[in-house]
Amino acid sequence: MQYVLACFTTAQKSCGILLNMATTQPNTLRHVTIKRSIIAQMLKTMREFGSHGWEVLVLWLGEIEPSTGRAHVTQAYVPKQKAISNEDGVGYFVDGETLFQLNRDLSETGLRLIAQVHSHPRKAYHSEADDRYAIVTAEGGLSLVVPNFGSAPPNPSSWAVYRLHGREWRELSTRDVGSLFELIDD
Repeated sequence: MQYVLACFTTAQKSCGILLNMATTQPNTLRHVTIKRSIIAQMLKTMREFGSHGWEVLVLWLGEIEPSTGRAHVTQAYVPKQKAISNEDGVGYFVDGETLFQLNRDLSETGLRLIAQVHSHPRKAYHSEADDRYAIVTAEGGLSLVVPNFGSAPPNPSSWAVYRLHGREWRELSTRDVGSLFELIDD
């Protein structure tokens, strides 16, 4: 099955430029902390969308300490999106106005885009459409794919995790994922 993902109606390059302004040196991220409760709520949202046969995009937002390479996810943000489900597959559509507003909000609050996370119906992997239409486009950016519409263990080590190198999304090993992400209690 092919997965369909659209950034928005104008050139995908514009989407990348828009959100590059909001990211801060993702290639220097060496450690990302996230509360277990944020992951639990995100997975619940993914299961709710999945109950309709829909994928969903979630953006991890938070703070980055450039001097240490540490990021702290403070919220899982579900942008306004249109579910796509047709004979070619499933996906989602985030329009340009939504991305523009997100960028403005990030600028005003000082929060940064740490990672994009989305669900797949079954296996977790970065599809060709995921590669081509990623919202995170900065070198070193993170993209996580959760299997089974969010019915998955609440740990990134159980998902597919990719990092952008050049123009290529490279999957991280389970060991690398385990050292990159730290789940913390509330």
